[in-house]
Amino acid sequence: MTKKTPPEYNIGIIGCGKMGQDLFEFMTGFPFRVILICKTETSIEQIEKAFIKKQKRALKYNLIDKETFDFRQENTVITTDLQYLKTCDLVIESITEDIQKKMKLFKQLEQILTPQCVLASNTSSITPDHLFSDLQFKGRCVGLHFFYPVAMKDIVEVNMAKNTSEEMVSLVKEFLRKIGKFHIVLSERDHFIVNRIFLKIQAGCCQLIHNETLSANEIDALVKAHLFPVGVFEFFDHVGNDVMLQSVKNYVHFEADPEFYQALIEALQQKVNQGKLGIKSNSGFYDYPAVIEQKPQEILDSTELVKKITTWYLDGVYEVLNMGICSKEELEHIVKEYIIVEKSPFDLAKEIGYSPK
Repeated sequence: MTKKTPPEYNIGIIGCGKMGQDLFEFMTGFPFRVILICKTETSIEQIEKAFIKKQKRALKYNLIDKETFDFRQENTVITTDLQYLKTCDLVIESITEDIQKKMKLFKQLEQILTPQCVLASNTSSITPDHLFSDLQFKGRCVGLHFFYPVAMKDIVEVNMAKNTSEEMVSLVKEFLRKIGKFHIVLSERDHFIVNRIFLKIQAGCCQLIHNETLSANEIDALVKAHLFPVGVFEFFDHVGNDVMLQSVKNYVHFEADPEFYQALIEALQQKVNQGKLGIKSNSGFYDYPAVIEQKPQEILDSTELVKKITTWYLDGVYEVLNMGICSKEELEHIVKEYIIVEKSPFDLAKEIGYSPK
């Protein structure tokens, strides 16, 4: 009889929304035992069906061998029962961005997990010190912020709580190396720095709308023509305007000039009040399916507006550089991966004659 290879890690993922399922899909690509915790039996049935279909197709077309197929069938669990997490080395929470729901879940998990298990939250905006404040084993808790889609974004933020132990950080870093993810370790003042890099450009673009200088369509056309493959307001709609709103409110307390971000908060709040949450509600800053409109060439060629928007983008980049969180090379890598661009922000700064503040 062939001896079965044991999983290298036992990984638990809690939450079967967009991010939870994406993490699940990514982790099952490694020789791990992966346990996905869902809220409902209906979700389990749908995800199981899709997973099995995908694995059978991969086997049929020789994308995986029979040994890998059998390993995944045996070491993949989709359930509503938290007790399955008892043997996990790492549990990643990825439920809705609601602090009370997360804290309640962590209290439940503390009664189930071994003290050696790393308890991580994929939160994109709630500081770990708040999330884990009621727990007994605070040393094993950490923020582990992946970016969507996980397979495409080669960056993970390790957001340390005040009591996170160095041992746990070492374990997390080794795990991230195993799955091939570039990572940065962040203390409290630097939490969620990757998203915060782009707050300046997002807030500035909302000021342009507020001042009736440009529409969301026109701003996104400018951004896509000169900076990024996705427009600022398209990005909001893809993330979800409700998620963006809560995140921005949490981020602003890190910033020296919170007033600058009020137009951003107001624009997002207006959409949320109208029930226009983005793609998930078929309406946000755009109605979906979105129709691409041709913009007047004089707007696309507006040197003054392009420079203003580009300057907001570079302000965010250079603020992070000046904080000394990571090296220039690491920051360049992060920015390129996050917004999927080829041009370095530092090369762009030279091109336009940008001077850091």
